Amino acid sequence: MQAANKLIPRSAFMILLVSYCAVMIPHYANVSAWLMVLSLAVSLWRVAVFRGVLSHPGSRFKTLLVITAVAGFYLTYRHQFSVETAVAFFVMAVSLKLIEVKFVKDCYLFVFVLLYLSACQFLFSQSFLTALYQMVSASLSLSVLFSLHKGSLNIPKRVRGGEFVKLMSITVPLVIVIFMFFPRIAPLWSIPLSTGKAYTGMTDSMSPGQIAELTQSSARAFRVEFNGDIPPQNQLYWRGLELDLLEGNTWRSSEFKARRFMGRLNEVRSYATNGQPSYNVLIEPTDKDWAYALVGSKIASNNIYVNERGYVRFNNNVIQPTRYSLTYGAVNAERSSGAGGLATGRALTSTELKRYLQLPKTGNPETRAFIEKLTQQGVRGSVLVEYLMTHFNQQPYYYTLRPPRTSDSFFDDFLFNTQRGFCAHFAGSMVYMLRLADIPSRVVVGYQGGEFNEHDVYLVVHQYYAHAWVEVWHTDDGWVRYDPTAMVAPDRIEKGLEEAVRNEGSFLADNTLAGARYNNIELVRWMRLRLDAINYNWQKWVVGYDGQTQYRLLGEWFGAVSFKTLAMIMAVMGGVIVTLAFLVLGYSKKRGPVDKVVLEFERFCRAVEKKGVKRATGETPVQFTNRLAVLFPDDQESLSYLARSFNLLQYSGLTNKQDREKLLRSMKLKGKAFSRSIKLRM
Repeated sequence: MQAANKLIPRSAFMILLVSYCAVMIPHYANVSAWLMVLSLAVSLWRVAVFRGVLSHPGSRFKTLLVITAVAGFYLTYRHQFSVETAVAFFVMAVSLKLIEVKFVKDCYLFVFVLLYLSACQFLFSQSFLTALYQMVSASLSLSVLFSLHKGSLNIPKRVRGGEFVKLMSITVPLVIVIFMFFPRIAPLWSIPLSTGKAYTGMTDSMSPGQIAELTQSSARAFRVEFNGDIPPQNQLYWRGLELDLLEGNTWRSSEFKARRFMGRLNEVRSYATNGQPSYNVLIEPTDKDWAYALVGSKIASNNIYVNERGYVRFNNNVIQPTRYSLTYGAVNAERSSGAGGLATGRALTSTELKRYLQLPKTGNPETRAFIEKLTQQGVRGSVLVEYLMTHFNQQPYYYTLRPPRTSDSFFDDFLFNTQRGFCAHFAGSMVYMLRLADIPSRVVVGYQGGEFNEHDVYLVVHQYYAHAWVEVWHTDDGWVRYDPTAMVAPDRIEKGLEEAVRNEGSFLADNTLAGARYNNIELVRWMRLRLDAINYNWQKWVVGYDGQTQYRLLGEWFGAVSFKTLAMIMAVMGGVIVTLAFLVLGYSKKRGPVDKVVLEFERFCRAVEKKGVKRATGETPVQFTNRLAVLFPDDQESLSYLARSFNLLQYSGLTNKQDREKLLRSMKLKGKAFSRSIKLRM
């Protein structure tokens, strides 16, 4: 208890401040700005106290500071309940705790708190770089404990480094073995809490300019790994949701949003595909239940389903990187009914017909007159659909991410005046005109295309691949896809957004730090895709290492794997590593000239103990020999020589090998002579 109540050594306290800053820095991106200021101010305050410029605060001041901080936290986060809020409170508490860290016992507690706070960063990011950074910050925190134990001892840095390497050579393999072979058990009960942060991605509405803003984001939407031939670029239409309700100039989705309750989160499991081509998608957090799938896909994992409108949905909102699987056949260029949509060969119900023909009663008179004139001329049904596609192709429409402003009569202004826009303009306008002609149709939003990463053979779909197109109902064929954007800017579909707007120079123009903006520099592109491949494999094999992945991987190595087999493998490999640990850490304990001196004196102590005189715990060689000299005054000279020899060999820096061996031999003889002497007298 006395050691715990000692003040923290200066060297240990400086390491503690460094580790505190290292743990705090990543959290600044997820907390309010004033909490960042608070944590930095407290650290600067402690530096001033450390240098003697300021004194430790009194209890009244600390109480006032706590009350002020809690009040500020309440005013900032009172209407939020999320992981972000909990971590922000933890950051505030740790910052305040640093003020009173003064004694060794406080330091121990604070280090454990820092380790926990460091792990909390994985709630926001689970990338490889995040894991690497957190390992470094955790090592800094643990080094504080090492400094507390070893800092007061005169141990060379080279020796400390060697001991650290030994420990790491044992702990790292042991952790890997436990990670690989310990049975992965799914949680019995989980509470799906969102982080509360804003996510980049699709929304359930589309107004002029909205998708154009999304195309300025280089954030990753999802990755796709195909087990089969990758469809061509112009067939990669990732269907997300339909926008079937027009309100003014904004298209919205009327899809019912199921309320998500707390409950069990089952482990994601993929189904057997029986040799069918399939693909696995790793989607980034969206806080939505939307999944993205190609036409003709069928469910191949237990965490997704197809809703009544034919779109793939998750069982829970996506609040962390999530994997799901689907199978696919030949991706038809147009037909969409195979995606689980409405069945073919029947008419729409009255409710469905009303939904897909809904329009405001008034507005856009020029567009209404245009369609009315065409229908009076007999241009109806599928003929009108083809006519409008040709119209977009032959008229001077221009694809741009910088469209001019339009009036309240958006469709009139766009179709007959500006004629400049992007996918949302073309898809929304076409559905508006089709519905004026009583043709059931809908706007479908999702992503189109993907960037091929040759380093690990998968597709990366970024937010700038966001796209909108049209689906039209045909009684014989079901929902059929039409993309008016392909009529205006075929490069957008064939080669991607970057090629479509190359002449305009608007690709990621608002995002100067985006690596994809500099794809023309081969080194930048190589580094960006290589880092993404590392993160993808980290997510797939480490973060996503679940029970199914474990059994599949170990099954390839050892054949059929059971729970008993896993336990035996882990026990054997763990035993081997622990045995090696004892050998590595125990080796060199009985070697070297200094160790021989200690062993020789311990041999002398054991010999004396047999005669009834035991060396006390913590008693130095000088103290022990002085006590023996009192009991055996005739041997005082020999005992004094023994103590002097020990100190010379251990602390004098005597380096000559022959002199050391000679002195050690003399010390050994004196010890044996004393043992024989007291034996004769007893």
